[in-house]
Amino acid sequence: MTASPLELGGMLLACGGAAVALLARDPRLRYGAAAVALVAAPALVAGDVWHTARFVDLRHDPARLVAVIVAWVAAVGGAAALFHRVPWAFPVSAFAVLPLRVPVQLGGETSHLLVPLYLVIAAGFVCFAYRALAAEKRDATNNPASAEGDAASGEAPLLTWLYRALAATLVVYAIQTAYSADVSNAIENAAFFLVPFAVMFVLLTEVSWTPRLLGGVLAAVAGMGLLLAAVAFWEYAARDLLLSRGDLLQSNQLHLYFRVNSVFYDPNVFGRYLALSLVALGAYLAWARDARAAAVAAAVAGVLLGALALSYSITSIAALVAGLLVVAALRWSLRWALAGGAAILVCGAIFLLVSGTGETDLGSAKDFDTTTSGRVDLVKGGLELAEDRPAWGWGSGSFGAAFSRHIERARTTVSHSEPITVAAEQGAIGLVVYVALVVLALVVLLSGGGVSAGAAAAAAGFVAMLVHSLSYAGFAIDPATWALLGVGVALWRSRPVPSAVPAATGDRGALPPRDRRPAAV
Repeated sequence: MTASPLELGGMLLACGGAAVALLARDPRLRYGAAAVALVAAPALVAGDVWHTARFVDLRHDPARLVAVIVAWVAAVGGAAALFHRVPWAFPVSAFAVLPLRVPVQLGGETSHLLVPLYLVIAAGFVCFAYRALAAEKRDATNNPASAEGDAASGEAPLLTWLYRALAATLVVYAIQTAYSADVSNAIENAAFFLVPFAVMFVLLTEVSWTPRLLGGVLAAVAGMGLLLAAVAFWEYAARDLLLSRGDLLQSNQLHLYFRVNSVFYDPNVFGRYLALSLVALGAYLAWARDARAAAVAAAVAGVLLGALALSYSITSIAALVAGLLVVAALRWSLRWALAGGAAILVCGAIFLLVSGTGETDLGSAKDFDTTTSGRVDLVKGGLELAEDRPAWGWGSGSFGAAFSRHIERARTTVSHSEPITVAAEQGAIGLVVYVALVVLALVVLLSGGGVSAGAAAAAAGFVAMLVHSLSYAGFAIDPATWALLGVGVALWRSRPVPSAVPAATGDRGALPPRDRRPAAV
């Protein structure tokens, strides 16, 4: 199965539009390209599922379809008006709803989509586009030379290459859909994840991040974490799951321990967001000066850590440890971080020896594969797929289809290791882009991460996401990756520059120029 010319054209239009939005300096071109991408993405999905049962019912009920469209437009318009009047509402809302998925029933099937996040992104786009274009028109009228000067000024080379790597990720993914073994999955990944998250990244980089705003985002993230943790504690007490899944239910019946998943189908996804929240709280505590606020943050962290323990997500705990070690390195020194890492390794080794876990669960490859929910076989199969087509892979989104056809019958879409998934789907071409993106992102975030708690939280959270994706995947298609990178890039751009002339502060809701660094946050 390969993509039709219409499908490939739609992918190029959606991903290409998002790529142009990342690279364009002219606000008209940037927001125009983002608008094309945001319109092309749902149209692409609609074309892909046009004849499926889940969409036929909606097509045959025009009144319902119109009602859905009208309700969506009204919601986007209302939220955009709110974001325009209350500038801090957009970034706080984006981070608050980042992990929330809403069940949507179509044609007798239920899909869990990031509807709240899509609403925030769409409303934020409308608000920012209106504000930026209005400001450009006002500046062009009052001082035509200033607009030309801004457009001529250049971005820092490091950021320029990072933006290029992000754009290349989108464009390469679209091109490699041409020969994908699972075009539908590639379309869904692009339309539901890559395109809207790229637009969200653009919006977050243009927010005027202040310590107060960063504190509001942390409060929203911590509050959402407490709600998710409350659901998890209820599940553990009731020995029941709010969202049940066959293999998880079976696992809970077979083992002495009971894994919770809160409002997610997968305990590892639940653990991932708790780990990110804990890393952010850890960064705040490392820089905290207010003893009372620090005590509250520590108490919240204790609650979230307890919920994380009940998820029994080893991957999430590893991500948490990695993130906190980065915080320690940025706040104090690399020596302290290495010492902490060594202590954790020693304690872990002692635990394995004393408890006998290493002998019972990891004694053989078969036992280890069972313990890790079959990930060993997925990794081996992914490596075999990558060896078969080392240069260009099996096509975007094709891992599950290629694995099922050429390795063994299994229901999966990823290898549970992002680099292996990229190697199998996109070959060396995709790996080069992936490695370039990761390296550039780490250099940018870590080089500016020691300036403040906010910058450290963004850098450490990104590292935690990277570590988690090495054994669970979901890197580029997770909104947290793009959100953390967006905040980190904005804070990096706003670092004090000795040779820079302090910029005018402007009003509280103004957007900082894309092509100039403001003097400070």
